[in-house]
Amino acid sequence: MKLKGLLSLIAVLALLIVGGFIGSQNTHSVMVNYLIAQSELRVSLLMLIVFLCGVFVSIIMFSLYVLRLKWRVVSLERQLKKSNRVESA
Repeated sequence: MKLKGLLSLIAVLALLIVGGFIGSQNTHSVMVNYLIAQSELRVSLLMLIVFLCGVFVSIIMFSLYVLRLKWRVVSLERQLKKSNRVESA
């Protein structure tokens, strides 16, 4: 299992490095309009910002899902202990 994780990490890092090289070659600028402001950013920087925002949102959503599942497991374990006490009495 550790070897699989290490290979996955190496693959992700390789993809990020290749993406960095490709992004560094793209020097075009675009105008980005926010709700209250606007700015001019390089396309590669804009893509990096959007990608990182997606990663953070995904991590938050996954963490909330896992937390909900852990709460459910704790609740079911309490119910199981309670039913075992009732049956043994």
